[in-house]
Amino acid sequence: MKKSIPFMIVQDILLTGLILCVFAFFHHVLPRLEAMDRSEPSPLPAVQTQAALSPAPETEQSPPAQAEEESWGEKFAEYFSPEIETGENFYKSPTVSVTVETVEQELDGHFQRWYVADIYIADIECFATYAENGSFETYTSAPALEIAELAGAILSINGDYCNAQAQPGFFVRNGVAYQQEDLPRCDIAVLYTDGSLETYAPGEYTVEEILEGQPWQVWKFGPELLDADGQPLGSFNTSSAIEAANPRAAIGYYEPGHYCFLVSEGRLRDGGYGLTMAELAQIFSDLGCKRAYNLDGGDSACMVLQGKVCNTRSGQRELGDILLIKEPEVQP
Repeated sequence: MKKSIPFMIVQDILLTGLILCVFAFFHHVLPRLEAMDRSEPSPLPAVQTQAALSPAPETEQSPPAQAEEESWGEKFAEYFSPEIETGENFYKSPTVSVTVETVEQELDGHFQRWYVADIYIADIECFATYAENGSFETYTSAPALEIAELAGAILSINGDYCNAQAQPGFFVRNGVAYQQEDLPRCDIAVLYTDGSLETYAPGEYTVEEILEGQPWQVWKFGPELLDADGQPLGSFNTSSAIEAANPRAAIGYYEPGHYCFLVSEGRLRDGGYGLTMAELAQIFSDLGCKRAYNLDGGDSACMVLQGKVCNTRSGQRELGDILLIKEPEVQP
């Protein structure tokens, strides 16, 4: 039985297709399957959690470690001495350095003499005040040498006459505040426990503000002598009699731990007639002080170094209180 031509054509097409499929399977598909079996399985893509989607919280970083603040003893080490050293015009120890210079100069056509004590301390307790009877609220007086000895003073000058004033006003001595409700009408000077010293005119402060700053001493005689830039003031909060030439006692401030005391002669033929307030202010400015403050003067002006009065006193007035530099372990 003979096959028809159409049948043979279809048969040839089917056979050819089969051959092509077999060829494709062995030549393309099978090698790929074998390769997939030999390859490492690919990891599944990571599932992002909410934590991954949200920005990671910033880790709190500790503030950079700050170097410890240099102590006064370290800062002014070159002025101190490991052992106590003394001389006619100086005293040095591990905590105190005092050098007194005598200055003689012509001012306004007049010969003048004053004494400047350059002071470095390692502890704020080295800068103390002392009242003759131990009380700053009642007045008794004694010679400057006697008070200095009682207080254990290396160096001292007269104070601000606070315990003899009719209206004591607000003041602080060795960290103790007195008369807190009353404000003086004069300028005040404040030595804070951090060693800084500021001067204030009436109306520039309140008692609460001063006490919040932790004052170590507050004096109340005045006037203040320098402006905020360390330049002499053009006018002074005082009377014309006090502003005129007189023997002087005053304190100057350079920086915490560094101060100076100044006492001038006056009312003496060989020591000058005294310094005016303007001259006193100019001296402190020339010294490079940032602040300066006038204390009680006249016959009270007196500087004592190691048991010896430095200036030729114009009178023999006894004192009620003193400012002093001492070793910290000596408690007046």
